[in-house]
Amino acid sequence: TVLRVWEQGGITGNLDVKLPKGSEFISAIPVTLRGEQSGEPVKISNYKLNFNLPAYSPVSFILK
Repeated sequence: TVLRVWEQGGITGNLDVKLPKGSEFISAIPVTLRGEQSGEPVKISNYKLNFNLPAYSPVSFILK
């Protein structure tokens, strides 16, 4: 599953994404728009993923 968000308001900040209860994802691997890994995996806990979202930028993850 790919999760992609794009900040369009010009505000950099931390973002919490709440995943559906019952989902079995335990980590999110940051990837480029082409699906190439671009950083270290981020832990998902309590169905929540927290990451920094830069202004006017996309952020993509492969959920595992």
